[in-house]
Amino acid sequence: MKVSERNVLDRRTFIKGMLAAGATVTVAACAPVATPGLTPAAPVGGPTVTGPAWIHPKSLVRAAPGYGGAHLTWKPGDAVRWLPPEKYPNDAAADALAKLPKAKLEEMFYKMTLSHKWETMFKDVRLSGKWTFGNFHPRVGQEAIPCTMYSMLNKDDYIISTHAGHHDLIGKGGLPDRMSAEILERKTGYMFGYGGSMHLCDPSLGILGMNPIVGANPPMAAGAAWACKVMKNGRVVVTHIGDCANQSRFWFNSVRSSVNYKLPVIFTTQNNFFGSGGIVAMVCPSPYLADYGAGLGLPCEVADGNSAAAVYWVAKPAIDRARVGEGPTHLEFITYRWYDHSSFTGATVGVEGSFGLPYKTDDEQRAWMSRDPVVRMAAFLVDRGLFTAAEIDALKAKAQKAVDDSLVFAEASPLTRPEDGAKNQWPFQESVPATQFFEHKVIL
Repeated sequence: MKVSERNVLDRRTFIKGMLAAGATVTVAACAPVATPGLTPAAPVGGPTVTGPAWIHPKSLVRAAPGYGGAHLTWKPGDAVRWLPPEKYPNDAAADALAKLPKAKLEEMFYKMTLSHKWETMFKDVRLSGKWTFGNFHPRVGQEAIPCTMYSMLNKDDYIISTHAGHHDLIGKGGLPDRMSAEILERKTGYMFGYGGSMHLCDPSLGILGMNPIVGANPPMAAGAAWACKVMKNGRVVVTHIGDCANQSRFWFNSVRSSVNYKLPVIFTTQNNFFGSGGIVAMVCPSPYLADYGAGLGLPCEVADGNSAAAVYWVAKPAIDRARVGEGPTHLEFITYRWYDHSSFTGATVGVEGSFGLPYKTDDEQRAWMSRDPVVRMAAFLVDRGLFTAAEIDALKAKAQKAVDDSLVFAEASPLTRPEDGAKNQWPFQESVPATQFFEHKVIL
């Protein structure tokens, strides 16, 4: 049969027929959707949102006419439509976070503060011209996600991060001293000064590495989760990617296989609206990236990534679910980065945030900076009577001292020698033994 002779069923007729047949949820998950905002269209079906109502009270997928290319109308400043409230809502998520032991809340807040101050310090170091180093991808403004989520993991659970993994390393218990040394190419760094910012790794803490290849860490996480399942060691794996990495075939293949084999892995997306060279809305044919997994049968949830309460609320069940063998979860966190994708275009020494960038407005930048996750967490802890203002100030001072000390440590450490660049590779000939490099014989 020639192509011209085939019976062609147009999309509208097909949808009407399927609806008449009772396939409401199936069609709703595939039908056109409206551009999201603070007041989205009425929910029809799809992945649920258990986070704050400012995103969506029930569901992500909406059936609405006229979708085709609606996201292509995005313009600088539009990200302010997703701006969360100044303080945590008094909801179930906040109540659940408040019930955690004080030591756990202190750990979360301290790690968030340390992450923020460490990247801010290196912003000033770089812009001052005192030290130059390779690519450095700051994610100031996104500290609540890894520093909350990883505080719920065991030491031997695994994480695999992206090219922007500084907060992940700190969130999993990494040392700012060794991270600073790695950035400044010192022998005391995590990779002996050879790897730099995008290759931080410490398997002794379950940190299987940062990955500079966009979208490459989900299949690695699925592989680690498969090993956990086979070995029955009760461990879980968490991997973070950025929003544009969700467009990668690697992500879909990893999630699909993980669902099929019920692997103990949590896939998380930090949606800060911007990729390295464009706007995520320009490449994403869906209101939220969590829509992508709606048809795969795994929980797909969206939460306020600038709120430790919202992160805890969706991450804790996902981790528990993975640990008892119920399979993966996809979590999308709406957040915002304060600086350019790589390095610090538009930034100034002593001033936080990048301004004058072509793909966002300065008003949008300032609005999101007013929702600083560290400031919101501090306000929550004090307002709930969990910490005093003096205790918060003491934790901030402790974090600042750790950051300052890390730079002193790095500057006092010996530089890595260029002529040793071919060493520390398998089979580790003429260099550090493999068992010492990985700090234990079996990684997984």
